[in-house]
Amino acid sequence: MKNMYKKAAIFLTLLFAAWSNVNGSGIPRLQKNANGAYQLIVNDKPFMMVSGELHNSSSSSAAYMAPLWPQLSSLNMNTVISSISWEQFEPEEGVFDYSLVDYLISSAREHHLKLCFIWFASWKNGQSSYLPLWVKRDTRRFFRVKTKEGKSIETVSPFCMEARKADAKAFAALMQRIKEVDQDQTVIMMQPENEVGLFQDFDYSRQALEAYEKEVPSPLLKYLAANKRLLKEEVRSVWEAQGAKTKGSWKTVFGDNPQSKEFLMAWQYATYINEVAAAGKAQYPLPMYVNAWLVQKPEDLPGVYPNGGPVSRVMDIWKAAAPSIDVLAPDIYLPNFKEIVAQYHRSDNPLLIPESALDIGRAYYAFGEHGALCFAPFGIEGVAGDFVFSESYAVLQRLMPLITENAGSKRMFGIWLYGEEKERKLTFDRYILHAKSERTPAYGIIIQTKTDEFIVAGMNFRITVSSTDSTKTGYIGQVWEGDYINGEWKPDRLLNGDETGSNKEMRSLGIKHKTNEEANNMYADIFSPQKYKSIVTPGIYKLLVYTREK
Repeated sequence: MKNMYKKAAIFLTLLFAAWSNVNGSGIPRLQKNANGAYQLIVNDKPFMMVSGELHNSSSSSAAYMAPLWPQLSSLNMNTVISSISWEQFEPEEGVFDYSLVDYLISSAREHHLKLCFIWFASWKNGQSSYLPLWVKRDTRRFFRVKTKEGKSIETVSPFCMEARKADAKAFAALMQRIKEVDQDQTVIMMQPENEVGLFQDFDYSRQALEAYEKEVPSPLLKYLAANKRLLKEEVRSVWEAQGAKTKGSWKTVFGDNPQSKEFLMAWQYATYINEVAAAGKAQYPLPMYVNAWLVQKPEDLPGVYPNGGPVSRVMDIWKAAAPSIDVLAPDIYLPNFKEIVAQYHRSDNPLLIPESALDIGRAYYAFGEHGALCFAPFGIEGVAGDFVFSESYAVLQRLMPLITENAGSKRMFGIWLYGEEKERKLTFDRYILHAKSERTPAYGIIIQTKTDEFIVAGMNFRITVSSTDSTKTGYIGQVWEGDYINGEWKPDRLLNGDETGSNKEMRSLGIKHKTNEEANNMYADIFSPQKYKSIVTPGIYKLLVYTREK
């Protein structure tokens, strides 16, 4: 009898596993948490990609990658963003080489890292250099973009249906292979293509010119009408200037101007990549995003930046055209980071940063302020050995359960004070926390865990407390220094006196680590800091507060 029950239990477990895979619940996915924020679910738990992107060619060779894996692990990341090129994956039409894909998955798993693959295929940074040779050589079947003078350039036209079909077929084969060899959810997201768009005002191929005279597709017009109040100003103003028409050609609906041509290019790139993504999802429906080479200056016209890519100006066009793309993601090297993330974080678009300049304060702000799915500096293998970076990432990893739980709530904020911004006021239900930069870099995350309790992680800033009730005064009760281990708070020491100015302020200055120079200098004068060096990394603190009548 016991064996019968045991067999029945095994059968039901296998049946449930099969059902989960069919229905998508057994693979990485996006879903909303209790606060309404989109989150990435990996191995059935909320997961934020504390990540980095490799240089373009690093993952093209197992031999080149072999010594990099330990370096990547040392950075305390949990995810590596790595490329797979069409030219290596399908060197001959219909012949697929799985060796590199298999190697990257098995090696990442061995080093306890997750993977996000970038599919370098029809386009990479607006160009078509990663095409297989059999595609590059056949310019008749896989026709190119034309200039206004009628000359072909070395970029595949997004109006080329043969290229679209071939790209989608290869991507589907890649996704099928990932499904076959990745049983542990090592690969958690996919990026089809990279920074797409055209570096000219329009594609002057015959197919593109004909499309410009045709009717605007009804799904786009229906989207515009349904979301009229929510549209980006750059789209709505152009549409309304022509009378907000619900039928007509691109020139009729949007006018004969650079913007209408950009809208058509955006629609064409988006529908092309949507077909590629849909073909891949039909095999294995991992979450998918596309990244954007951003507009560099407000006055720039399409073509100065990649024309047709998912820049913030045309996010609405992309949302209407590409339902199989889950996230539109900015690559941010520009200094106005906070402005850009605010543009991309929308109710229909969670924040995901697949490329960024190397500034760890950006990571803390993105995860703390916007509940980002991912933060990834570019060229991450070059960061190996950066102790402050690796320790900062380690703190984020330890705080992941707390950050993911509070994503999308009004209980969590990111701190990143730089440039002229030296202070920030954070308003909670009963308290106002005033954060002030002590030195640079000043960054952190503040999370309200109870009415009178906050977790503060970061370095180089101070906090004072006031009350939202004008009849009361806010005070610091206690400051504990400690850590989060396996999701649980572990206190280390109670800070008071000199460490808090007798509880007038909380000093989130970070943890000092002795350098070898200091540790070996037994005569170092502790009252003369200039005589020795130390490295500071983010600390984790618990702040207890209270109020009293004035």
